[in-house]
Amino acid sequence: MAWINMLEREQLSVKLDDKDEVALLEINDGGISPNYVTVRLNENEIDELIEVLQRVKRAIQ
Repeated sequence: MAWINMLEREQLSVKLDDKDEVALLEINDGGISPNYVTVRLNENEIDELIEVLQRVKRAIQ
């Protein structure tokens, strides 16, 4: 498995797992000893997430 960093922020990172062909969203709470949650998304789930985020973006503009 090779993880390719696509986005790296203080509390959010997005990686591509090119072996399993999934996106890994890693979110942490930003504390002194941060707790992490990793979400694995397949192609269909990525499409759904993009659609939802676009709706959210339009709603807050």
